[in-house]
Amino acid sequence: MTTQILSDPVILTGLAGLGLLALLGLAAWINVRRIEQAHPPGGAFETVDGVRLHYRETGPKSAPATLVLHGAASNLEEPHSALANTFDGEHVIWLDRPGLGWSQRPSGHWSPQREAALIAKFLEARKSGPVTVIGHSWGGAIAMRLAMDHPDRVSGLVLVAPALSAWIGRAAWFNSASFWPVLGPLITRIIVPLAGPSQARSGAIAAFHPEPMPDAYVEKTALSLLLRPAIWRANARDMALVNTHLEDQEHAYEELDHPAVVIAGKADTVLWSHRHGGQVAKRMKRAEMRWISGAGHNLHHHHPAAVLEAVRDVRNELRETGSKAGAAG
Repeated sequence: MTTQILSDPVILTGLAGLGLLALLGLAAWINVRRIEQAHPPGGAFETVDGVRLHYRETGPKSAPATLVLHGAASNLEEPHSALANTFDGEHVIWLDRPGLGWSQRPSGHWSPQREAALIAKFLEARKSGPVTVIGHSWGGAIAMRLAMDHPDRVSGLVLVAPALSAWIGRAAWFNSASFWPVLGPLITRIIVPLAGPSQARSGAIAAFHPEPMPDAYVEKTALSLLLRPAIWRANARDMALVNTHLEDQEHAYEELDHPAVVIAGKADTVLWSHRHGGQVAKRMKRAEMRWISGAGHNLHHHHPAAVLEAVRDVRNELRETGSKAGAAG
């Protein structure tokens, strides 16, 4: 009877399929371990409400602090690789946003509100006074939420190519699919760790267009940390609900009383910068819109001095806010 079962073509095909799946799973697991070994934590950890958050703090702690929030799919190494040299001498806190890089994310429904609350507690634990917050892309949305919900923790905002308005576009199908039965685990545990490395470079090139991607960008920014299953799922959850999250908060932007500078390039191909930057800046009480000609979405790499200038202007309370707010440039 056993011999007959083992000789059944359907059963043999099924066993072969399971064997192949197991081999692919092992290969994916090995890839993830290699990624972690290649990009270990480069900073320190702060435990907040039982959640370990990874950060790097640079510059003189006696100086006013700037908190840097990276965008989707990345980690603190992304803005650090772009801005560290220019911000040498500045007091900067580079944070792996909860669930990304080497930071944990609590279980349960996640939202910008919960993220902002955790970041506020992180700043409290670090005994940081009100900080100037640099937020790139999706980090810009989180920076806005932090200022809205915890205004005493924020002195000003510098939003770099921010994603701020709802209906940013339909999220990529694989973000929602990462949570489907059967297919979801295949995507997060096998397909992403195996196919992701070859896709990372093309995705990064698109984020820089029309400007060139810096040499060794993918390696220097530890971009492949995204390919770990838990990190991929955290980012996919954010992006699958991106329009809902933005719809929940964009109505309150005009209530913010923080000085702010929004920096964007009209050549950005990741999002429509006029709607996310220009129109939002016009609605805010004390915001200035600054356009950088020919800049792409990852403009902080090619224009770090513009980011530093914005931080210093925000600290100086944007002396000319009244005449420049919302200017199209």
